[in-house]
Amino acid sequence: MRSVYLIIVSVLLVVLVGACRSTKYVPDGAYLLNKVEIENTAKDLTKEELKYYVRQKENVKILGFWRFHLGLYNLSGKDDSKGFNKWLRKIGEEPVLYDELLKQKSSEQLGIFLKNKGYYQARVTDTLIVQRNKKAKVKYTINPGERYHLNKLDYRIDDDSIRSYILADTINTLLKSGKPFDADLHDDERKRITQSMRNQGFYNFRKDFVYYMADSAIGNYRVNDSLIIVKDRIQLAGKADSIISHKKYKIKDVYFIVGYDPQQALRNPDTYFSQFDTLHFEKCKILYGENINFRADVLINSNYIFPGDLFNQELVDKTQLLLSELQLFRFVNIRFKELEGEIDGDGHGALECFIQLSSSKIQSYTVQVEGTNSSGNLGAAGSFKYRHKNFLRGGEVFDMRFRVANENQVARDKQNFRTLEVGGDAKLTIPKFLVPFKIENFRKRYNPRTNFSLSYNYQRRPDYTRTIANGKIGYSWKSSPLVTHYFAPIDFSVVNVPIIDSLFNDRIKDTYLKYSYEDHLISSTSYSFIYNEQAVAGNRNFHFLQANIQSAGNILDGLSTLISNNSDAEYNEVFGIRYAQYVKADIDWRYHMNVNKINSFAYRFFLGVGYPYGNLNVLPFEKRYFSGGANGIRAWPVRGLGPGSYEETELDYYNQTADIKIEANAEYRFKLFWLLEGAFFIDAGNIWTIRSSGNDEIDTKGLFKFNQFYNQIAVGVGAGARLDFNYFVFRLDMGVKARNPVLPKGERWILGVKPIRWDDMAFNFAIGYPF
Repeated sequence: MRSVYLIIVSVLLVVLVGACRSTKYVPDGAYLLNKVEIENTAKDLTKEELKYYVRQKENVKILGFWRFHLGLYNLSGKDDSKGFNKWLRKIGEEPVLYDELLKQKSSEQLGIFLKNKGYYQARVTDTLIVQRNKKAKVKYTINPGERYHLNKLDYRIDDDSIRSYILADTINTLLKSGKPFDADLHDDERKRITQSMRNQGFYNFRKDFVYYMADSAIGNYRVNDSLIIVKDRIQLAGKADSIISHKKYKIKDVYFIVGYDPQQALRNPDTYFSQFDTLHFEKCKILYGENINFRADVLINSNYIFPGDLFNQELVDKTQLLLSELQLFRFVNIRFKELEGEIDGDGHGALECFIQLSSSKIQSYTVQVEGTNSSGNLGAAGSFKYRHKNFLRGGEVFDMRFRVANENQVARDKQNFRTLEVGGDAKLTIPKFLVPFKIENFRKRYNPRTNFSLSYNYQRRPDYTRTIANGKIGYSWKSSPLVTHYFAPIDFSVVNVPIIDSLFNDRIKDTYLKYSYEDHLISSTSYSFIYNEQAVAGNRNFHFLQANIQSAGNILDGLSTLISNNSDAEYNEVFGIRYAQYVKADIDWRYHMNVNKINSFAYRFFLGVGYPYGNLNVLPFEKRYFSGGANGIRAWPVRGLGPGSYEETELDYYNQTADIKIEANAEYRFKLFWLLEGAFFIDAGNIWTIRSSGNDEIDTKGLFKFNQFYNQIAVGVGAGARLDFNYFVFRLDMGVKARNPVLPKGERWILGVKPIRWDDMAFNFAIGYPF
């Protein structure tokens, strides 16, 4: 591990030398653009917004000062025909030379942007400041003046047929009196009106039909707006455009084309559809080839478009989404054809709807041999996976998996030991809610799923051997594109611990922890809420939030009380096995901030609490929290931290767990060259017990207490190197203990106070980002 880091550090030092010679390839008479500075007094416009319109920016930096990529470029020789020089120039960044024309363009673009934001009197001045060693700085000074605000909004609607629709929708307008004038907000209002009209049947309505006239001459920094909507315009061959009123459209026919092949349709447009058979179902026509391998109601239950209905763009989008998520089709295209000359008694036009469905492969299997990573512990695994996407001919997805894994872990004495895990699971996902009562339109509104799963897992470690059998029924649905819900009313596990190491058992037999390593049942109900902006964020900043709550044992406790009399027993049993009772809740928040194409920041906060009660006064081992490792506080080995300031010294293997977990992480990430990325991070947190354990030392040092937990926070810092292959990321992180809570009070800070020892460092090799 140390040799890898030494190589990386050596490379970085060489590049740093190259970066110091930043003007190596700056010709005489030219200047390296050393800095772009924006001086702005407009409080409601950030420098990041303004800098977007600067047409020439300085070379990118990492760590806020180091032009690493320019340094790579400067390491190349002057003979660009040589392969190594070409490679350096390709992965590096060419020096940005000051350009007078781009400076002027930037000032113009900044002025336009400011006017679009309501700063009609803004003035932008640019200044070139020549520095030493062929370097220059460009400074843009912005005097925004007063910002104009909307005074009132008037409507001019040239088409009487749509006036009532527009005026009825004015309550939802984005252009409110008193708001700052903003051209982007005006464009959003055009889009909103267009979407509203298309949702009400106006198929041909476009954003181009809406425009504005603004009068800023009324004084007092106010603008009177006129929103103008013009009539439709159609082109006639050889004639002048004809101006007509907007009209609504109804759906005449809906065609599902199953097994659609766009290439064949393009080659044989006249005969392609003659090879299809037609099935009439629920007023729709289903066209298919040799056979249709799913029930027709699968399509209808995912469809919002029916003959006789008015065109509605929102329902078209929902239909597209529902059909795409069935996994039966490689792609879904929805097309409309206007039937010229067909007008009904209400003046509505007619549309034919063609839903083109390209079939996907229904069954598949994979055999994989892969490297594994469990919180930084590396190993190898082999797996067999089978999937059927139409198991019961209703779009049900059946998944089956068998897996064998062997991992290498490190004990306290730095000796390696291996763990074995063998398991299999089967899962059936049904694209609707299976409940004993009817839920009207829930399938179409929330895209629900019902999940049935069974699993069995065998785990062998030096300190214990454990098996877990699990059966689960769960529901998932999406209340919005960003929000997903999971509800599992039945989650039943049987945990068996047939073998336990004698030394380990002697250590825990007089504490409450012994119950975590005895046979037990878990019957729980859980709910999870997930808010995820990543899918719609693109390259922008995004939040992720997951909240979970779980309750276990109450149903079993009630049944046990009804069917047996165990009042004299220490605890109740079902099928001769003790069951657990607890409530558990946790929250996981993450925020990713992209500064530019090179630099980004990632933050995470986690808080979890589990409270055991009733029949078992300790959380089951598999439900307890742990810290350390590649995805936790990286300066400690996995399960090697806590609880509190307690340090386990007698057991050979790291296995510290607890009932409460608090953790916060921050990471600065930057791209270097090729696939290589770097990172600096800081992690802080710990775990604590919530109830007395029976061990005085653990209770004194590891029990959560409001007046002392903050003094038991562990802090780790470090650096990392990553290889990003797009589909997966190899990660090597080196963590250093900055604050160790097991040390005596007043001596817990290490970094900058004491020499760093080898035991104060931890190396974590992992797959994927930590968060």
